Amino acid sequence: MAEEQVVFERLNLAPTYKVVAQKITEMILSGAMRAGSPLPTEQLLCEQFGVNRSSVREGIRLLEETGLLRRVNARRLVVSRPTTAELGDQMQRGLMLNEVTFFELWETAMVMEPRTAGLAAVHLQDADIAALDENLRATEASLNDPRALTELDIEFHALVARGVHNRVWQLTREPMARMFYPAFEAVMTHVPESGARLLKAHRSVVQALKAGDSQVSADCMEKHIKDFKRGFERAGLDINSPALRPTPRAGG
Repeated sequence: MAEEQVVFERLNLAPTYKVVAQKITEMILSGAMRAGSPLPTEQLLCEQFGVNRSSVREGIRLLEETGLLRRVNARRLVVSRPTTAELGDQMQRGLMLNEVTFFELWETAMVMEPRTAGLAAVHLQDADIAALDENLRATEASLNDPRALTELDIEFHALVARGVHNRVWQLTREPMARMFYPAFEAVMTHVPESGARLLKAHRSVVQALKAGDSQVSADCMEKHIKDFKRGFERAGLDINSPALRPTPRAGG
């Protein structure tokens, strides 16, 4: 009787450079290597990991892209904390690849933005108020410039979020805020009165924030977010189109 042959599953090994990146990441996340700590030389890493130089270089490049390593000069790398922008880039790519719609973003903003304003009313500091006041002045001076208004609108909401003084909150809303840019610009371009309505809404929010009134701040922000959806529809755009590529509404 023939002996039954043992069958092994095919190994699915990650590329060596990814293993190198993962091992360095584990050391950073464990606290063994802290922000500002120098990374060992390529030669030393090759010896410790038992891999070739190209694998180490590719692993390092991957960690630079994610913001875990920062190059001080051509030969020196240190451990770094990813910035809000770098983390936002990574999360935004995921949203882009999934082609999230304007409606999905708007529905999320309806939950997050009023709550953000309510929290900011409690935690806002003098520097935050000064930045918001400057944003309002710049917005008033840019009512005939759709691109500038778009950038100032995104900045305004980011400043309110910064006023919460909670890094988790900021990191959570960052990619969503970036995805709104094309929709903002489309509304500012196609709805003539949108700039004036935007300024009025922002002033109401800031007034409530300065008064330290969480409920009124949240209510003003909710009204603002609802009004923006109306502007999107007035611009004749399809609310279910991909957020980064707003398209005209069928029959619109």
